[in-house]
Amino acid sequence: MLKKNNLTSIRLVLAILLSMSFFIPIKTVSAQTITGLDFPGSAAVSTTMRFKFTNPQNNGLPAYDATYIWRVYPRHQNSYYTTFFWGNDDGQGNLNTFLWDRVNGGGAGLYYGAHPYPRGGAGGSTHDWEIAVNQNDYVNGQVVYDRWYTQALRVWSDQNGKHHEFYWDLPNIDAGHIVSKTLPASHGNTNPPNPALTWGDAPWNIGKEVYNGILRGIQVYSSKLSVADMMNEAQNPLSTSAGTASIWYLNMNPTPTDISDKSGKGHNPVWVGNERPTLYTENTAGNSLNAPIVLDVIVK
Repeated sequence: MLKKNNLTSIRLVLAILLSMSFFIPIKTVSAQTITGLDFPGSAAVSTTMRFKFTNPQNNGLPAYDATYIWRVYPRHQNSYYTTFFWGNDDGQGNLNTFLWDRVNGGGAGLYYGAHPYPRGGAGGSTHDWEIAVNQNDYVNGQVVYDRWYTQALRVWSDQNGKHHEFYWDLPNIDAGHIVSKTLPASHGNTNPPNPALTWGDAPWNIGKEVYNGILRGIQVYSSKLSVADMMNEAQNPLSTSAGTASIWYLNMNPTPTDISDKSGKGHNPVWVGNERPTLYTENTAGNSLNAPIVLDVIVK
């Protein structure tokens, strides 16, 4: 039988437990600043606004096989955008730059890109996501403006042809979020005279296809990553053995004054001309990282 003093003590402890909450803090993650390139669109550019890697195939990045991952925040503009092209960039900046392949009848030959595409072509006011290749535009999925996308393009060549897969809203990888196109194996077997990997404007239509929005988080790999590795690399760069082995260019936080390669491979692009995008910055603080979890203790 409990003594009166002991019973009083137990009641006091229970009363305290019933009236208190336990606080378990979540691990605090420091805020960080992310940066990007804020392109103003064609209407705000007088000549061109683009950067490029010259002769990428001579530096270990052939047109096929490769994987590209990037982040974009598209704003609305009528007509064309350019995110990037692998193709000819001879400095003429006109249709001859595009239709360089005289051997094959004056066609565009080897090039590809992944961008928004205006419905109805030039002047269209709404856009779909597209793969541009073989002088055609293959689309799937409407562009929603003023929101972030993580995107990826995988391109590779095998006995069945030249393959292109554009994942326009990762982590979604279902058929409704992919643009794909396979061309014959004979397509694009001759490099253009001045090959380049160009970002921000079309080298054959300069000043008229300038991106309107923010571009950041650029990852380029000199291999066809598996879908699983692509997903992991998009979430955490250099987190897979395949990604680490084939990284070719990396700059997660580019600025107008620093688009240099952070992968250690030394593949540094250069700006074309004097016009530059503005600097985009954003402070990220996580999801209420300092808020405690409250556990109410109930004693019956």
